[in-house]
Amino acid sequence: MENLEKQRIKMKEETTEDILKSLDMCYGVTFFRNKLKEYVEYIRLKKENKINIGNNNIILFCDNNSKDYEKQVEIISKILIKENIIEDDIITIITDLYTLRNTELKKNKLYIIDDENKIDRKLESIIKKNSDCIFVVIIKDSKLMSKRDKDNLLEMLQRNFYWELNIIEPTKEEKIQYIKNVAKQNSLKINLEDWMIESIAENSMIELDKTLIRACVKANKQELKEINTDCFDLDNILFKWDNPKTDKKSEYGLHQLNSLIGLNDVKEQIKKILSYIEVDGNRGGQGRTMLHMCMSGNPGTGKSTVARIIGDIFAENEVLSTKRIFVEVGREDLIGEYIGHTAAKTKKVIQQAIGGVLFIDEAYSLIQGPDGRRNDYGYECIATLIKEMENYREDLCVILAGYPEEIERLINSNSGFKSRIQFFIDFPDYNVEELYEIFLKQLKENFLKLEKGCKEIVTKYFENEVKLKKENFGNGRLVRNLVEKIKFEQAVRIKEKGSDDLYTITPQDIRNVVDKIKTIENKRKIGFGV
Repeated sequence: MENLEKQRIKMKEETTEDILKSLDMCYGVTFFRNKLKEYVEYIRLKKENKINIGNNNIILFCDNNSKDYEKQVEIISKILIKENIIEDDIITIITDLYTLRNTELKKNKLYIIDDENKIDRKLESIIKKNSDCIFVVIIKDSKLMSKRDKDNLLEMLQRNFYWELNIIEPTKEEKIQYIKNVAKQNSLKINLEDWMIESIAENSMIELDKTLIRACVKANKQELKEINTDCFDLDNILFKWDNPKTDKKSEYGLHQLNSLIGLNDVKEQIKKILSYIEVDGNRGGQGRTMLHMCMSGNPGTGKSTVARIIGDIFAENEVLSTKRIFVEVGREDLIGEYIGHTAAKTKKVIQQAIGGVLFIDEAYSLIQGPDGRRNDYGYECIATLIKEMENYREDLCVILAGYPEEIERLINSNSGFKSRIQFFIDFPDYNVEELYEIFLKQLKENFLKLEKGCKEIVTKYFENEVKLKKENFGNGRLVRNLVEKIKFEQAVRIKEKGSDDLYTITPQDIRNVVDKIKTIENKRKIGFGV
């Protein structure tokens, strides 16, 4: 109760100058603030009968990308109360002019008209009859009105509304400062590279607020004291395909690549490819004609992820003709059901990918049907694919991916592959340390943390799986499977014991899983003693 009284006293003591000064903390209101100061001077002089022209009515122009106008209207209302122009802070917002025509308006009240598409000349007579009221009409960049109608509307309004205030989208510099201030107000630091903050600031204020809210929530859930890259959906926020600022976008593509765990040889090879493309472009682009690639590696080694990143980097650096095309297909998208059908399907997919990247995952399945038998239609697909790889060699990158032995059989199935594929990239299995890093990253993405003693159990499990790994070792999929099963065990424990801690993983949660799924070494011996 005492705090409430203090708050009321503070509100009473606030002056018009205090209210105007509070605008210094707002963003995108530079022109609004300066014009509002003039408006205050005007109403004071008019009140003292030193000026006898005009009225107090306002046209408030709102940029469609800016925030809603409520904040600015609230400030106008506060000033009018302090200057004794209106009696209270009750603001009436009228979104239906029919209601306005049939309502008796009260003196010394503030009325907001937010119905520009239906404003007609009857409004003019209403305003003249109610000169003791203050009217603010909201004008947005409406696409429903013709230019002629807009000009006529503005002409009519300007005869009755003598003040025009503008709310526009904040500048990029204001948004960057806004991002830093939001973090500070939430007791968080910003741990992002400058170009990332600039990219986030490209969003509208409404989207920026939503983004920052999600980032603050994630930071708190993960018990972080900073806003970092883990707090953002970077693919949607940072990377704008229609943004021409390629110097910044290319950095993000490489950021994606460098943020991957392990794969050092793969990263190095891709950087060499990028250097080749850059140098080749500088000498006229003659060598750019061969960008087709083949990726081989066991499951879960990151082939699909890296292929998508290459698509991003190519788009960022305008290596191919379009800003972004990445077509990802499998066997069913290419192989037809009868002779001639396959070639048509394959050509259709290629046409969709021209100007970008065509990624064929599990490409070995083109020569091997679902039942494991040789697929005759697959050879029709390969012949068509190889022909089109040559035809569109300057504006298409085909990436084939699959397991090592199977992908080798595919390449050997047609000599045309070897002459058209420029880059062969091998993806090694992850070691124990890398698997544990991936494990921690996936836990972090699920806002989960480990109790003491968990690391030893997990690393021992990974050591066992790496030592006894079978053909097509699972790698990242092995980790994802482990995390999902641990989450299940944790949920069962929480339900049975009624724990309130939803984010902690115990050593027993992990033991319950690894004891069931770990690979058992086969120590059987051959001979009569078995």
